[in-house]
Amino acid sequence: MKIGLFIKYEVVDSSFEEKVSNVICSFGHEIDNLNPEYVFVFGGDGTFLKSVQKYIEHISSIKFVCFNKGKVGFFSSFVEEDLNDVLSKLNSLELKVNSYRLLESKIGEETLYSVNETRIENPFHTLLAEVYIDGIYLETFRGNGLVVSTSLGSTAYNKSLSGACVSKEIEAIQLNEIAPINNCLYTSLKNPLVLPSNSHIVFKGDFSNIVIGYDHLVKSDFNGKEIEFFLSDKVINVVNKSDDNYIKKLKETFIDRR
Repeated sequence: MKIGLFIKYEVVDSSFEEKVSNVICSFGHEIDNLNPEYVFVFGGDGTFLKSVQKYIEHISSIKFVCFNKGKVGFFSSFVEEDLNDVLSKLNSLELKVNSYRLLESKIGEETLYSVNETRIENPFHTLLAEVYIDGIYLETFRGNGLVVSTSLGSTAYNKSLSGACVSKEIEAIQLNEIAPINNCLYTSLKNPLVLPSNSHIVFKGDFSNIVIGYDHLVKSDFNGKEIEFFLSDKVINVVNKSDDNYIKKLKETFIDRR
């Protein structure tokens, strides 16, 4: 197997990459960071998001194996001590591969892909945007911003906005608001809206001063008047332990580790 390495070097010593490479090669696998079949990610969730963007052009043909060496590891089933066991079980039924569709965002002529969410915010003035769901006008939003998230991203920024935590086993798309204005003149839905996977969300307005965030990345040079969101045909494939459980992971990440 061709295995690429994506490492958060701030949390490992200088010999870590060589040590891991030697272990991988001892199992008969090959280190290939250009065209890998697997990518072993050592870090936290932020490191995983960065690895996805690095390989976005051929993302659907890669399997990601995440080893948690950060503070938050919602995507990680493994720790460094599991390395030998993982290498001995690659492509076996003892490890399960879950596939998740990315969020695709059409920003003018550009297409952005995100694992968790894409958000638009206006740091200078009140954001004014018409919101359409599957071609039907929902509302005119006034406030700080709007967030569209995947089920995976429901526990990221969306959760901090009191959005719904959606099981990663449910393919859905969620719309949430950031600090909406609500008074006797203006109002909006105010609640997070969870939609089926085939939904198409469109924002229309003057977006000349907005900031667009997608996962850990930021874009601030958009001057268009329409942005589209939908679940992409591109998928990420994540290798997990056979006993990986969403509720347990939710508890360990947000409540306690006992």
